[in-house]
Amino acid sequence: MKQLILYSITYILSFNVLLTFAKSNETVDTVATAKPRVKVCGDIRVTLLELKRGFHAPTLSSCEISLGSVIYAPMHFLVNTSATTAIQFPNLREIHGYMLLGYSSMHSFSSMFPRLSIIHGKDLYHGYSLIVMDNVFLEDFGLTSLINIRQGNVIIARNARLCYAESLRWNDIMEAKKTQVISRQNRDNCAFCPTCPSACWSPTQCQQRCSPNCQGNCLSETVCCPEQCVGGCHYSNITVTSSLICNACRNMRIYATGLCVEKCADNMLKAGGSLCITHQECTSFFLGTGFILDEINECVLSCPPGFTRMPRSRCIRCISSPANNYCHGACKERHIRSIGDFRSLKYCSRVHTLNIYNIETVDARKNNFLEAFSAISSLEQIDHEFTIHNVKIFSALSVFSRLRRIGITSNSSMTIEENEFLTELWSSTQQQPIIQGSLNIVRNARLCLKNIVNFINYTMTYETDLQVTRDTRNEYANGYLASCESNFLKISVDKVRSITARINVAIPKESFLRPSGTVEHLRRPFLSVYYKITRTRNETHVDAMHSNKWSRVVEKVNYNLTPH
Repeated sequence: MKQLILYSITYILSFNVLLTFAKSNETVDTVATAKPRVKVCGDIRVTLLELKRGFHAPTLSSCEISLGSVIYAPMHFLVNTSATTAIQFPNLREIHGYMLLGYSSMHSFSSMFPRLSIIHGKDLYHGYSLIVMDNVFLEDFGLTSLINIRQGNVIIARNARLCYAESLRWNDIMEAKKTQVISRQNRDNCAFCPTCPSACWSPTQCQQRCSPNCQGNCLSETVCCPEQCVGGCHYSNITVTSSLICNACRNMRIYATGLCVEKCADNMLKAGGSLCITHQECTSFFLGTGFILDEINECVLSCPPGFTRMPRSRCIRCISSPANNYCHGACKERHIRSIGDFRSLKYCSRVHTLNIYNIETVDARKNNFLEAFSAISSLEQIDHEFTIHNVKIFSALSVFSRLRRIGITSNSSMTIEENEFLTELWSSTQQQPIIQGSLNIVRNARLCLKNIVNFINYTMTYETDLQVTRDTRNEYANGYLASCESNFLKISVDKVRSITARINVAIPKESFLRPSGTVEHLRRPFLSVYYKITRTRNETHVDAMHSNKWSRVVEKVNYNLTPH
């Protein structure tokens, strides 16, 4: 009995020494490492379809890193709820894509995801990296280890019993500070954090807080993680000499050793954009499987669209053509509705149809756009239809840098319409694509007619039968918010008051009259005048891309017959 008491005292003393050591050091370790040889999986999907097929939870319960997304939406009212609530992922620390938790009967996710610390948001669901919706019995999140969401927005909605969502310090979790956290139609009248000073995941689980020196990356409020860590860290074991282990690496991690590095060595493969592995490790990397893409030096869970599976766990690029149905349909029709959708073009050099529409400008990392636009760089030919409609991320189409042909028959078409910030098609300094079929370019507010005409003239030197719609050549159909023609105007100011003044503009006759020279045929019967309050004498010229910073008034031209 005395020996047992002695062991207990020794353990308590060791633990106290460890805590004292941690509190006296804000940052421990100069070399950052994460856990070596982690269990890696792709997407984790617990949906009605997977459950009906026979979801095998033990296979994925050992997963520590998901290089895909996690979707838990079992449709509790259609399945046995006891079976779905028993599913757990006790070792999962890192999700590379997004996380969707919905349509479940869970009261809390604390036992399902006890160690989840980071969501990278490399793949988003309509701009969101965390979605918690329609969980009818959910009372608290329980995601007590979650310390970092690197990019993407958050939405928490229609969880009728959910408390404490409003209490959380989301600014501490969101790495990209311009992202949004939307919370609505949850339980709003519950008490805030009964046992915590400010923020909590549940009535008894407080949200971890980091010292400002840790920049949101810490073990505790007094212990910062190494700089190369992201999503926090943990001790390898409970000893005084224990080292801190990163939950994830900020850049790349060597799979065999866990060492955090800037980039992989040339003789290694990348996996998921964050792990460095050998060719031998790849074949059993994803919980027993894996395929090598020699062309881009990557290891993947399965051969992606545009590649063909070959012996020895290799993927060979398919050459897209009508003869093989555009790589067996993988590159046939592409409909792009979000930044993330551009990735579907990554391995396609030739497609049948490409439609890009309704993409708003978003506050996202520059890397998001670079990744999306790099996926376009392999595209060389569009055979039938190419449409860009209401896309606000393009100021020019030069991102299609390798595109050489649009259309292979007279029935092919290219349509560019209602793209608010498009100012240029292809630069005259780069090789432009040749178009066959019909061309329709309309209602692009900042695209000047001269740029359209130059593009038409270029392609018609190769395709004389190009059918150009009448509105494409109409000087009023495009460029109506751009400064397509620049003229110096004579301006005088009179009747100056405390907050108003009259501005008189003398406009050259040829700028407003048609060649006939009659007042009845004004080229521009209205003037758009932009103005703003300024505390300096001079203000820069109105920038068409940011015209919302200026006020605008439209005035009818009162043409004075007296020549100017």
